[in-house]
Amino acid sequence: MIKILIVSPLALENGRGGEISSMELAAGLNKYYNTTFIHTNIFIGKKLLTKEVIEAKLNGVKIKTRTKFATINISNLVFTFPYPWDLIRLYRIVKKNNIIYTSCSTFKQNLMIMFFSLLHRRGKFIVGYRKPLHSDKLFSLYNFKYRLSILFFSIFKKRFYHHTLSQNTRKFLCKFYNPKNVVHIVHGIDLSKFNDDGFTLKLKNILKFIYIGYLDDVHKGVNVLIDALNDFLKENNNLKVFFEFCGMGPLEPEIKALELAYPEFIKFHGYVSNDLISEYFKKGDVFLFTSRVEPFPRAIMEGLASNLVILCSKTIGSVELLKGKEFAFFIKDLTSKLIAEKLLEIYNLWANDPVKFKSLQEKSKKYVFEKYSFSEELKMFTRLIDDIIKIN
Repeated sequence: MIKILIVSPLALENGRGGEISSMELAAGLNKYYNTTFIHTNIFIGKKLLTKEVIEAKLNGVKIKTRTKFATINISNLVFTFPYPWDLIRLYRIVKKNNIIYTSCSTFKQNLMIMFFSLLHRRGKFIVGYRKPLHSDKLFSLYNFKYRLSILFFSIFKKRFYHHTLSQNTRKFLCKFYNPKNVVHIVHGIDLSKFNDDGFTLKLKNILKFIYIGYLDDVHKGVNVLIDALNDFLKENNNLKVFFEFCGMGPLEPEIKALELAYPEFIKFHGYVSNDLISEYFKKGDVFLFTSRVEPFPRAIMEGLASNLVILCSKTIGSVELLKGKEFAFFIKDLTSKLIAEKLLEIYNLWANDPVKFKSLQEKSKKYVFEKYSFSEELKMFTRLIDDIIKIN
């Protein structure tokens, strides 16, 4: 039987989109292949997922080992180095598998995978690209690390396949790799949690906006959103609106201050366990997406599955997912003024034409159910794996 190994560069307890997606992929592939999992002891923040949630997500897939890295903090920079014995143990597991899937990570971890590919010549490696491939800062360390990894991966042309979530990323990678080895597999979510009517939990007399995600400004633009809500509520405190925030991050104090200033309009729930997120989505009407950079936004897809219309910034992922969709209200530029204007536009539509507003909500759910189910993603992955095995 074909053996598949999924390697997560970070600890699964981090609970971000990449870790969630890798576990779902492993659980899905395990229905067709002998699938095992490896992750690390590298944390980038608080532990968000419990052991029970991880086991439920993996659904019977075995965690083979946890590769241990030594961690050194110098001037707010974190450096990690694999322990030699753990590196040997990791390779011993890698060489027993036909297909190894991992996410493009730090150059150090990418170099480990490249080295393993030289030793395990019968194995084929798939590298997934789930992060933005560049930063707006031209000379940033982020840009350098990704460009260096892409350059080195291009040396291993025959043994590596490259999986992208977006067509935009695929076009970029085809400049460096053989286009036949760069595969766009549409990202999907588990829609089983969203099969119900979607309107049963929504309030009819209040328009509810909801933000779910990390609370920072560098990536998620939350400071701009806070300024927009301040301006909007000062001028429109007679409207039937309510704003909910779910998440954690450096801007938690600012969100709490906003809640204190407008207790009748703002509710901050803090971090919400991944297995409960769908229940918060379903209670909302409009999803607030203010990211500055996003390759393919899983949160938007979950919002669509919950019958939400989307107020969103223009990122590579959001444009690819929602371009031309009437239930998507794009902000031309990420400014507090434009966000406040879009909030009022959406409210007026809800208040003056509720029939049309509900039809947009219905269309949003239909759209994601037709195009972005995890079952479709899994079909594409199994076809890719079967093709790789046939070729070799």
